[in-house]
Amino acid sequence: MTYKLRASLTFVLVSQLLWMIPAADARGDLGPRAEPRVQKGDKDAKSKESGKKEKQKADKKTDEVEAKPKLTRDEGRDLRNVMWQEQADIAGLDLYYGPGGREGSPETATKFTFVSRDPKGTSEKIIVEDDKGRKWTVKFGPEARPETAATRLAWAAGYHTDWDYLVKQAHIEGRGGFDVWDVRFKSHDDGFKHTGYWSWEANPFMGTRDLQGMKVLMALLNNWDLKWDNNKIAAPRKKSGGDTNERVYYIADLGATFGATGSFFHFLPNAPAGSKDQPDAYAKQQFIAGVRDGQVEFNYKGKDPGALKGVTVENARWIGNLLGRLSDKQLSDAFRAADYNDAEVTTLVRSVRSRINELQNLK
Repeated sequence: MTYKLRASLTFVLVSQLLWMIPAADARGDLGPRAEPRVQKGDKDAKSKESGKKEKQKADKKTDEVEAKPKLTRDEGRDLRNVMWQEQADIAGLDLYYGPGGREGSPETATKFTFVSRDPKGTSEKIIVEDDKGRKWTVKFGPEARPETAATRLAWAAGYHTDWDYLVKQAHIEGRGGFDVWDVRFKSHDDGFKHTGYWSWEANPFMGTRDLQGMKVLMALLNNWDLKWDNNKIAAPRKKSGGDTNERVYYIADLGATFGATGSFFHFLPNAPAGSKDQPDAYAKQQFIAGVRDGQVEFNYKGKDPGALKGVTVENARWIGNLLGRLSDKQLSDAFRAADYNDAEVTTLVRSVRSRINELQNLK
């Protein structure tokens, strides 16, 4: 059975099982509210009600816009903001197991128990717990493979990522018990906790090499889903031994990668702005469109294209030189960890290497 067929069957099966969970339990949704009735003939009341609804809609949109720039709940504290940290030995990194290492990976022979459904985002997700008490978010669908590989490349470049693993098969107890195939397991035990969000337009790293390197990386991965709510801030937990005043700015969802950017419906809020997990489409798309006034212009057609503007040639070369230290074997390991077959690995490694060379050769 091919990967895509297994993944599709898993997605359909789990979707059906999860829809059996009462909506109030899964999402806190108690159903549609009853609209107030307006008496017949009371045109003034109807007009006032209509005006009130329009004002409420306008106020809601205003609140949403004002909510986006809220970066963190830590105002007033003496914090150390971090986006990039140098890897001591890029050439020696294990890109098969990634930032969590082998010791942080899920043991597929163990028992996983269903905890709850995770309603956030557009991909189907559930939370499970293994017999060691470790919790995992299991993601289904076409983002499982590309996200697993993308996190390894971002980590190698010096950027914080979640601990993601591609699991080919596992059995989940609870809800009648069911098997899952070709899913992404994200660890809840990486030593960090979520503290807030950041935006591309307002953050402590504006104009810095660290932020520009992040922009280049997103373009290299063809990450077309540059939504602000994928931009998260994390802090080390007390038990991790890390500096609890440190705030790490990173991209938490890298599933919309390794396809092509661009879609007719990209302007719609939740519509895809490209393809995911399509190695051939990724390989065929142009990476760099050119250089203008000392800044790199990417052939990016995803969400919020303005987010990737303002990258200097110097900083693009910098991140290219960092990634250039990775061997083809390391790149291959990143994609093998995501269960790409030999032909797909060859295509992806060749394409990523070509993009790295473009960055290194910028003039």
